[in-house]
Amino acid sequence: MSFDLALFHLVNSFCGNWALDHIARYEENNYFFKGGIFLTAYWWFWFSGEGERRRNNRRVIIAAIVGALVALALNRVMSAVLPFRVRPMYVPDIGYHVPSVGTPMNMENWSSFPSDSATFWFALAFGLFRLYRPLGIVCMIYSTVWMCLSRLYLGMHYPSDLIAGAALGTSVVWATEKAFAANGRTWIGSYTQQLLYWLHRLEQTKPKVFYAVAFLVSFELTMMFDDIRNGVRGVLHALKAVGFLYANESTALFVLGGGVVIIATTAALAAGARRRLRRPHTEKQLSRSL
Repeated sequence: MSFDLALFHLVNSFCGNWALDHIARYEENNYFFKGGIFLTAYWWFWFSGEGERRRNNRRVIIAAIVGALVALALNRVMSAVLPFRVRPMYVPDIGYHVPSVGTPMNMENWSSFPSDSATFWFALAFGLFRLYRPLGIVCMIYSTVWMCLSRLYLGMHYPSDLIAGAALGTSVVWATEKAFAANGRTWIGSYTQQLLYWLHRLEQTKPKVFYAVAFLVSFELTMMFDDIRNGVRGVLHALKAVGFLYANESTALFVLGGGVVIIATTAALAAGARRRLRRPHTEKQLSRSL
């Protein structure tokens, strides 16, 4: 703990410098230089190569994305199960240096340990390492300096939060990629092979559906689901405003997800009804042409 605090103070002691504070704020709020660069690289590799090389690239990409999502889920479980750790910016008498410029930080009431940001960005960086090692090494160094150092500088995390998050994201993506490469030798391998086959069939037979969904997924990965988090916060405030004083993020997410499912189901039923209404006219036109 003393080493953790010493390293935190070493970095946070520079906080208050006008130029560094503006750089840190830019790093924290700009998604293009975080997820935008990583997802651009993933799209590059998705269409790179031919034959077996392209299939292997796509397998690694899907494994990396699935692994990143699993790592985030495990991160939330660990945060809920382990003792709550207050973020250093909220700890009194710790010697925290406040930034000189306003930095909007919508911190959920989540434990500081482990860092979900470090988990997510290192998961994606390690996925790129599995695709092309030199690029992956650069991306992991980039994640350390650009994504993680700014959060340490601003007092969002302790060094151990970031180290644990990075280790979690890297190890989960590694394990997920190994499971996807098992070729059906285990039950997990059989499941992942079915998933890969289903995605391949969807991409081949219904490319419009596949790439529309892929765009939404890559957009949310780029934003680290920040718009969904804002939606959860809004639902949470609304629930508390109408009397649900003990509503938490899980409840808000359930309500928001239920609303999305209802809207999607209604849209699907409406589309099916329109197709059924058009079918008699189509059959009548066909009989006339015959």
